[in-house]
Amino acid sequence: MRHLLLLFVSLPLFVFAQKPNPTRSFEIKLSPENEAWHLLGNMRISDATGYPAAIYQAGYNVNPANPESMARTYLMSNQSLLGLRPSDINNLKLHAIRSSQTGHTVRLRQMCNGLPVNKNAEITVHITKNNVVDYVMNGFQYGVQMDLPATLPVSASEARQLVDKQLNLTSTVTDETNQLMVLHHENKNYLVHHIVFLAEQPLGEWDAYVDARTGTILKLEDASLYHKSEHEEPNIPAATNMLWVVPPPVNGSGLIFRPDPLSSAVVAYGGTYVDNSDATNASLEAQQFTNDLLDITLTGSTYSLVGPYAVIQDFEAPSKGLFTQNSANFNFNRFQDGFEAVNTYYHIDNMMRYLNLTLGVTIMPYQYTGGVRFDPSGLSGADNSHYVGSSGRLAFGEGGVDDAEDADVVVHELGHGIHDWITSGGLSQVNGLSEGSGDYWAGSYSRSVGNWASSDPAYNWMFNWDGHNPFWGGRVLNYTAVYPGGLVGAIHTDGQIWATSMMNVWNDIGREKSDKIFWLGLDVTNSSTNQNDAANAVYQAAINLAYSYADRLAIRTRFVAAGYTIPALPPAPVELVRFQAKRASDDVLLTWTTANEQQNDFFTIEKSSDGRNFEVLGVKKGAGTTQVENNYSMTDFEPLDGTNYYRLKQTDFDGNSAYSQIVSVRFDATNTLFTYPNPASESITIVHPDAAGVISIYDINGRIVRTQMVTEITPKTGTLVPLSGLATGMYSIQMVADGQVLTGKFYRSSQ
Repeated sequence: MRHLLLLFVSLPLFVFAQKPNPTRSFEIKLSPENEAWHLLGNMRISDATGYPAAIYQAGYNVNPANPESMARTYLMSNQSLLGLRPSDINNLKLHAIRSSQTGHTVRLRQMCNGLPVNKNAEITVHITKNNVVDYVMNGFQYGVQMDLPATLPVSASEARQLVDKQLNLTSTVTDETNQLMVLHHENKNYLVHHIVFLAEQPLGEWDAYVDARTGTILKLEDASLYHKSEHEEPNIPAATNMLWVVPPPVNGSGLIFRPDPLSSAVVAYGGTYVDNSDATNASLEAQQFTNDLLDITLTGSTYSLVGPYAVIQDFEAPSKGLFTQNSANFNFNRFQDGFEAVNTYYHIDNMMRYLNLTLGVTIMPYQYTGGVRFDPSGLSGADNSHYVGSSGRLAFGEGGVDDAEDADVVVHELGHGIHDWITSGGLSQVNGLSEGSGDYWAGSYSRSVGNWASSDPAYNWMFNWDGHNPFWGGRVLNYTAVYPGGLVGAIHTDGQIWATSMMNVWNDIGREKSDKIFWLGLDVTNSSTNQNDAANAVYQAAINLAYSYADRLAIRTRFVAAGYTIPALPPAPVELVRFQAKRASDDVLLTWTTANEQQNDFFTIEKSSDGRNFEVLGVKKGAGTTQVENNYSMTDFEPLDGTNYYRLKQTDFDGNSAYSQIVSVRFDATNTLFTYPNPASESITIVHPDAAGVISIYDINGRIVRTQMVTEITPKTGTLVPLSGLATGMYSIQMVADGQVLTGKFYRSSQ
């Protein structure tokens, strides 16, 4: 859940696009700061300041208190290490606290005489649920001093006029803010008007610093690389067409690409599979799939693409409306503008549900309440797309292949938004971190659909339909450059190092595990985070979520191969061969086997009814140090009705501990077999006891249409059953396993 504990000051953030934009002649850029650093133990030390810019695996225990107090206690106790004075710490203003499955992230923004320093100078402290500070990002600007004049020689309105003149501005603007700020740059301090607005001519989200004493424009550039400072609920201007979420929600359906026509057809760009000015044909229409559009809005007899996770708006040129209609079936071909609207709604809604409901990582926009706002036809028709940080909205261009036709583009831009929202406006583009994050998030989804074989070149392509064609070259997820020597200073290129490393982790440990630590890792970062910091943050999330030793080893191995420096992984104190839970009459028998043990004190079996909150079931003494196989067991004599979750905690003599994977056993008086998703189209997961058995699927006439054996090879909580070849309709399921007969039902939806 997102926690915003103060009234934020609104500052627009940035526009992010999936393709690089050239610098225009009227832009003014600040000279780059010295970003050189070196590693010292578990710290990344800034060469410019001599102080830690990041601390990995800090391991500092604090007394239990509210998260802000614990963070400030840590800073006060480590002020010498961080080069902070008590007055510096006192002048840090609480920006946000976010609590997650790994603990609490506290964001403290630097202030000078009541004004923000830079756009988001911040110290970020992460505290585990066990009250241990384990990760710190230090974006503090040292040497900031500023005496404020009684009156400003250059007013805010005068500063804005100077910007308009420099831009030769010819269009109205939206999402505008103008705030006084202290800029610390190259060891100099400036009092500046920070002005940001979105304009159509010249196109961009213009980010300007105007010296409030001299009127000099220090910076004026399209803010695709820059981030927002403190924020509050922004004033979002009224759009020419805008819909708000209204009850009652209903389900509809629509035609979409999943994820794009080339991938689903497993063909290359060419022949009948070309854009051809948005023309439709039989080949492309064959790659349109009917999918449910969940929780759209019905007002009277009018259906609209407005739901709890996605909301259509028309806020950028060209104005094409909202595609409302009197039917719940939104079936368009790609020549019709409504197709891009439906395709975007589906993919944003699908990914936000996956993030919030499946992964349990609660992230929603901070700029407004409700679903992600998007314009499927924006950017004045340009061949690009962007996330507008000032208003937290997405817009998709129409040059070349319409961007909203390619799920890679939609999910990539959504990735920028999620990166912004989970860091409370502290997104980082250092080393192209956010570009790589957007590519990973899109790649995670498109690869999960499973069209391409790993031997196909397109398996590693990003923007397969929108790019890798005559319009532009796209990017890849098997980039061979190694960090940091492989950095070239171009964010879209450099981001491929980060995206590739994460996709390699994805291949090793699976989609859900990889996606969860990816976002919970970025949760503890801020705008000063580089790729090495992010890798350590993701690795720390795996530790905090008690991922297995094998998983942590795989993650670290991939990151080290990409060039990142990660603290050494200690040798496994216990090699766990297996951990199983079986129903034994009215009890649950838990057994585990170790191949060897090093300084192993004891095991603890923990039990849960929801798989998240565990309590101790019992303790079993370990074997100390041994190289032989050891077998252990424990019985739960009072299992709960429903699903019982168990995990094994191993503790060394020195107090260090590690967790096993979670196993489960179900006790259900009604003998109900649980399935998800329901309805399902391509496959369904059947949750069942951890035992061998037979699954049978029956049609409405009682005929068996599919059977599948479940072999007891490793503990599992569910079996994936493909549904290809089954007609649309209702089906019954029966599983005979471990002396139980369990039944259930599901609905197979159309493709």
